Amino acid sequence: MLGFGKVGQAFASLLEQQDGFARQGVKLRLVGIFDRSGGVVGNDLPIADIVAAKRASGGVASVPRLGQGGMRAGDALSRHPDAILVDASPTDPDSGEPGLSLVRHALGRGHSSVLASKGPLVAAFAELLELARRNKCRIGFSAAVGTPLPSLEMVHLSLRGSTLHGFRGIFNTTANRILAKMESGTSYEDAMEDAERAGILESDPRLDVEGWDTAFKVLILARSFWRPTISMESVQVQGITGITGDDIARIKESGRRLRLVGTAKQSPSGEVAIRVEAEPLPPSDPLHSLGPDEKGAEFDTDLMGRLVVRTGKAGPATTAATLAKDILNIAAHPTAFAL
Repeated sequence: MLGFGKVGQAFASLLEQQDGFARQGVKLRLVGIFDRSGGVVGNDLPIADIVAAKRASGGVASVPRLGQGGMRAGDALSRHPDAILVDASPTDPDSGEPGLSLVRHALGRGHSSVLASKGPLVAAFAELLELARRNKCRIGFSAAVGTPLPSLEMVHLSLRGSTLHGFRGIFNTTANRILAKMESGTSYEDAMEDAERAGILESDPRLDVEGWDTAFKVLILARSFWRPTISMESVQVQGITGITGDDIARIKESGRRLRLVGTAKQSPSGEVAIRVEAEPLPPSDPLHSLGPDEKGAEFDTDLMGRLVVRTGKAGPATTAATLAKDILNIAAHPTAFAL
């Protein structure tokens, strides 16, 4: 695993439980954890000690006896030919690093990879899918596109045979929670502090409130559904930083709710347009009823009409569970390429 922040620690804790995995005949073993400080490797890693060291020093290399400064995850992968890479590192959409280089390394050597980080998928989506296909391994990224919404499964499995014209949704819990708090009279600053206490802010909060987290998720989904080479140039983004309490109150008086919505549409000619902006949602809109900590998405198809999915739980633990879901899917179908 690359990255040991909130998501990485939640994932490691989840693996200590194993109950749900055992019922499916699978046991997952974490053999390496890496961050910018170095790594810690072993067949029976002391998760509690690693978490304590990370919180005390900021790096896993400080774990007594096991930590190694400067150790690279690629070295550990070579010792475990059947290992799956988990990228839970921070998102850098411009370079895709620190995860992109390691994901390239892993897929290039036949290691399936599961990503919570959006950076590599924004920077090099088509390349990574081609690497997975060429080397007969799999890449999972459900945890990068709005956990725990089953958006990928909805389109690739449940809507197979239909043409997807477009989709829209609330994919960022932080922005949703902030706007809901402001509806109740909370200031923007206090709503931000509330989101931080809840542990749902990105490591760079601007990604949440300026709309980029939503934009990246919608872009990755659109690349998966339609064309892997869709460019960021097709994305228009406007976040919630300029919204005032007066704006919220005026919209609330009309019975509507202001929410940050990401929308993607494909034209009959195949052109894809992506937009992220705060929209005043009327009560008739299926996204209107979503609570502060919920996400939801609506899919527009030719054969099955409009379908809506929603979920009421988000945060590091949910992202960790989604990472595990992708790994279990890979374990169940190790030789068949799939998202």
